[in-house]
Parts: sequence; C-alpha cells; structure tokens
Amino acid sequence: MTAANSDPIDTVVVVGSGIMGAGIALNFAQAGLAVRMVDVSADALENCRNQIAVNLDAFDEFNLLAEEKAQVAERISYMESDALPAATDGCDYVVEAMPEILDLKRELFAKLDDLPGGVIIASNTSSLTVTNMAAGMRTPERLIGLHYFNPAHIIPAVEVHRGDRTDQTAVDVTMALMNRVGKRPVLVRKEVPGFIINRLTGAMEREIDYLLDEGIVTPEDLDIAVKASYGFRLACLGPMEAEDMIGLDTAARASGNIFPKLSNATDPSPGILEKVDRGELGIKSGKGWYDYTGRTRESVLDANNRRLLRQLKLFTESE
Repeated sequence: MTAANSDPIDTVVVVGSGIMGAGIALNFAQAGLAVRMVDVSADALENCRNQIAVNLDAFDEFNLLAEEKAQVAERISYMESDALPAATDGCDYVVEAMPEILDLKRELFAKLDDLPGGVIIASNTSSLTVTNMAAGMRTPERLIGLHYFNPAHIIPAVEVHRGDRTDQTAVDVTMALMNRVGKRPVLVRKEVPGFIINRLTGAMEREIDYLLDEGIVTPEDLDIAVKASYGFRLACLGPMEAEDMIGLDTAARASGNIFPKLSNATDPSPGILEKVDRGELGIKSGKGWYDYTGRTRESVLDANNRRLLRQLKLFTESE
C-alpha cells in the first residue's frame, strides 16, 4: 500500500445498490463523505434513491440526524456500471455490495486492480473469505472484508476481516474509517468462513430449526421466547458479561448437560427447504414463517426499521 492511505478519506464508491448498498451509502453520507453509488440497472439506482429517502425520513423522525435530510441526500450520486472508471476516478475507498456470487465479485475486483495503490477495496461479503475472493488479483494487499449487518444504516456493528495477503495498512485505515462514520468495528483475528456473528447465528439457526422441525415450539412462540429472554438481555449485556453474571461454574454445568443433546445437522432444515420449494421466501415473496399478504415489502421493512431505530436511539444515548 502507498502513503496515500494516510490522507483523509473523502469520497467512497459503493458498487451494488440493493438494500445493503443503500444502507452503506447512507451511513457514509451521514458522516459527511461524498458517495458514488454504482449499479448495472438504472431502475435499481432509482429504487435505491427512493429507499434512501424513506430511510432519511425515519432517521429524522427519531431525531437521529445532525443536519437536514437534503444535505445528506445530496452527497450521494448515482451512476450506472458502464461509468465505473468515471465513478472510481479520484475516489479514496470502494465498497462492494453485490450479490454473494464469487465470480461476480472477482470480475469486479479485476476491473479495480488498476486503481491507485492507496485505494482500499472492501467487500461486504457475508460468507466468502478474502483470500478466496482475492485470487487472481494483482493487488490483493488492498482487498479487505467489511461485513455490515442488515439494515446496514442502523445496526452499529461491522466485522473487519482480512486475507492472507491483506496489508496491515488496509486494516488500520478501515478500522479508523468505521469509527469515524459511527460504526462499532470488530476485528476478526483469524480468517474463518462466516467470521464471528454469522457463525454464532448459524449455530443458533441450526438449533432453532431443530426445535421447529421436531414440533417443540411454534415460530410465533419461538420469536416471543427469544425477544423476551436472551434477545432482551443481549441488547445491553454481551454474552460474556451475561455469563459472568450467571456464574462460570453454573454455565459450565449447564453446558455439560445441554451440549451432548444439541443438533449436529450439517444440512439445511427440511422445513425451510420445503418453504423455499413452495416459493415462501419471507418478506420478499409475501410469505415465509409469517404471512404478509396485503402488505408491501417496503411497508414491512419500514416497520421493522422503526423498531430497530428505537433501539439505536437508546444505544447511542447510553454511550
């Protein structure tokens, strides 16, 4: 990496204008950075613009904006992918937020190989390793993983993870940038698929699927149980803090009793696969574990976001 990394980051390019890209762009714009949103589809870019406007309305409603909505929105420009060279000209940082398709990401990174040496390329991958994605790049030292959580403009945490050839400067600059834009970055210290949070949620998902498949609990009661117990506690006490409060001796005894009985499935739940086969994909299709008939995707997402914004307001006020 070159000395250019010591310069302030003022302009960020976000490639991919889906729900994650829109949230990432808004986060940077709220922090005062210029953002260039890039996508292959003009329609996708227009949808992104509209979604960002809705998100800004919600932030304003909860008094979470430090300036006028228009000031934030005007920092974001929208460009189609055939203008990628122009979009990246003079940029300081690039975030890839495209679908989780390895070849698609590698194709983009190859196009970005000729950017000036000080420009870091971050991938919002949720499952791929940086080492794998960087294969074939001439400048793998600039590629880093930057895993946001949906909705990206609300959830504070981001996971920063590196590949076997990622330069330490890329790590340091990315950690500093995330702190600057108000995120709570967590460094993944060893490269592992799923990073930290997706491994934890994957383990919980496997046991949740087992409880549902065995008829031990309904989806509705499962959600109530989680939100009103450890989910309630985890909003302000981390698992290690909670374990200290419970007592490590008690935790060890409980683990010894429960661990041997936990699911060790290596395939997705038959119940979920059946739903997928029926086209019941969740909010995007109008039905998943719940039935969203009569409600638009946008209205459901907005309602969920507003619940999370109440929590974000408490989170920011408690710091």
